Amino acid sequence: MINMIVREVQAKTILSRSKVFDYLLNPYIGFLHGCTYCYARFMKGYTGHTEEWGEFLDVKTNAAISQRARQI
Repeated sequence: MINMIVREVQAKTILSRSKVFDYLLNPYIGFLHGCTYCYARFMKGYTGHTEEWGEFLDVKTNAAISQRARQI
């Protein structure tokens, strides 16, 4: 069994511009199952994690507060 690392982080933003939609909602970084075909595997390079993709999940705990602050 893989040891999953779950970490709480402070979000800078939870919305990202997208080429498919105007915006995407991203309350997490990482994923629990590490699908081989995942389009977001490149994100590991921006996280500072040394674990393999699928072995970590960063939860943006202030996601709602962060988004509300941007609207004010």
